[in-house]
Amino acid sequence: MPHRPKADPVGLDEDSHWDLLHQCLTDTRLDLDVRAAGGILLLFGQHLTRIATLPTTALTTHDGTAFLTLGRTPIPLPTTLADILTTLADRPAPQGWAANTSAGWLFPGHLPGAHISAAALSRRLAAHHIPNRPTRTTALVALACDLPPAVLGPMLGLHPITAVQWRRRAATDWTAYLQARQRALTDGPPHPVH
Repeated sequence: MPHRPKADPVGLDEDSHWDLLHQCLTDTRLDLDVRAAGGILLLFGQHLTRIATLPTTALTTHDGTAFLTLGRTPIPLPTTLADILTTLADRPAPQGWAANTSAGWLFPGHLPGAHISAAALSRRLAAHHIPNRPTRTTALVALACDLPPAVLGPMLGLHPITAVQWRRRAATDWTAYLQARQRALTDGPPHPVH
């Protein structure tokens, strides 16, 4: 039986993506964990399974700059997201929880020592209209446009083949845009229909 290729994932339009990121970074009415997870998803296109299992040690500071390590390479963070993640990491466990409930996890779960599940995190984001897959796709395409696979892979913890595939996906999108733009320039403006 022949292998059926997977369809390309569908992303958000750029304006919607940036609006969601702005909301996560600035809307203090959102819960802190939603703002933090949404920021990581929207900027770095991480799987929710990876976001949910981020240890507090993934967040570091060096010479006044905060870094988040998602793969092998620490990534410098924008100040607003760094502040959100630092506040999240320093937040005490809710009253009545065991003392070690949140120890070690940026996104603690309800059981002592456990992190939140990816499914629970997905539901929390979806409740605030932050769609997981389209958001991840848009973030990865944007990063792949700017970074070669040799940088993207270690930075985000992607397998080298996966990093190359995202680069191709980004290049495909760019090529289609350039072709459409060239056609528009060659054909001239559309003529009105009478």
